[in-house]
Amino acid sequence: MFKLVVILVHVLIFLFATVIGLGGVYNPAPPDPSRTYEVWFTAIAIFNILVVLSTFVQLKLKKVWAFSLTVLGLVVLFYFLPHIVLYIEGIS
Repeated sequence: MFKLVVILVHVLIFLFATVIGLGGVYNPAPPDPSRTYEVWFTAIAIFNILVVLSTFVQLKLKKVWAFSLTVLGLVVLFYFLPHIVLYIEGIS
């Protein structure tokens, strides 16, 4: 049961991060002509790699407290990801 929950939660985080990340790039609003998306794609790719690594670590550890802490950390990191990208690009 723990294995199923770990895989399901990490797959959902991976999919939501990818869909939300790509939604910010492929939106119907007119794009900024000077804006490039390399930093944003790189940030989403790094985040998804962290999610995959977290899955393998959680399946190896099998500790509920570590799983809860990791999921909370991934959600917090995903919340701050746009702010980090904008800071790196020098926009805000």
